[in-house]
Amino acid sequence: MPKNIFYPSVFVFTFAVFFTLHFGFMSKNFRPAGDDTVIKITKGDNLRSVASKLEENRIIFNKLAFIAIGRLMGYQDNLIPGEYKFGNGLTYLNVLNTITDPSIIRTVTVTIPEGLNIRQMGRLLQRQIGIDSARFVEEAKNDSLIKLLGVEAKDLEGYLFPDTYQFRFTGMNREKEIVSVMSAEFRKKITPAMREEMSKSNISLKELIAMASIIEGETRYEPEKKTISGVYYNRIKKGMKLQADPTVQYILPGGPKNRLMYSDLKIESPYNTYLYKGLPPGPINNPGLSSIMAALNPEENKLLYFVAKGDGSHRFAESYEEHKKNIELYQQFLKELEEKKKNEKPGEQK
Repeated sequence: MPKNIFYPSVFVFTFAVFFTLHFGFMSKNFRPAGDDTVIKITKGDNLRSVASKLEENRIIFNKLAFIAIGRLMGYQDNLIPGEYKFGNGLTYLNVLNTITDPSIIRTVTVTIPEGLNIRQMGRLLQRQIGIDSARFVEEAKNDSLIKLLGVEAKDLEGYLFPDTYQFRFTGMNREKEIVSVMSAEFRKKITPAMREEMSKSNISLKELIAMASIIEGETRYEPEKKTISGVYYNRIKKGMKLQADPTVQYILPGGPKNRLMYSDLKIESPYNTYLYKGLPPGPINNPGLSSIMAALNPEENKLLYFVAKGDGSHRFAESYEEHKKNIELYQQFLKELEEKKKNEKPGEQK
């Protein structure tokens, strides 16, 4: 038998073993700064994008080698979103094990904006950190957390406080942990002084948050929140329907849209404040603290109507006649806006 036979497969295998041993086990990172660096992996990141982040922050020094080892070891489909702290003295396999091990406690920072309902929160969290949005909605029906609030409700709509959180996951049910943390934060925000004020005003927590959610849905312009609150309380006192567009947006089968149609205002639902007087059965979103405070401390005024200006603020009126004039101004604004869009040449839109 000839002695000098070249076996390519043996060479490839040997090289792969050497490559993995050298870069995976023996080659350790060293960063002159010495401080730990936090790397964030989000849902949608793949092995290549993660390798680029790691190389840019000098956690590894050869992203192609990192990618090759990750694929060779079968890690490419096991990346877990989270925030990871890396220091010196780590091999590529140390890093790969860290970002793929489900038993490691991870911290994830995420911002939940004011005014989202539970379904929207679930979708946001699914996009950003990869949770199951349907499971999040189900966890928001947690009876024990609802009892802690002391309200009658089918779910925690309105009672998950919007904020920037650093979630530290300790178990496999991340959705339950998020709901628990956000519900606990809401309970902290409702202080004893606020509860005392609610008692003096003869308003329940459920009513307060329902009103706050409507205010949140109407405007993000802080100076107007207490004014709008005053308008709605005035309408309630006079036995008028609130006719609040956000309550209709909440019940639309396809979700919120830019402009409501007259047919939308006829949708049969106890949440439709165009059909039924008073507050809806519960909150329609999860309001921020400024909207809650506006609902608790409305501006004293005689206003009964308001309509958008088109710049984020509103025109207010005491009489319906004045309100009709304000509506005409808004319609004129929309007409001018439409004309402007028609006259714009391609590429001129801003």
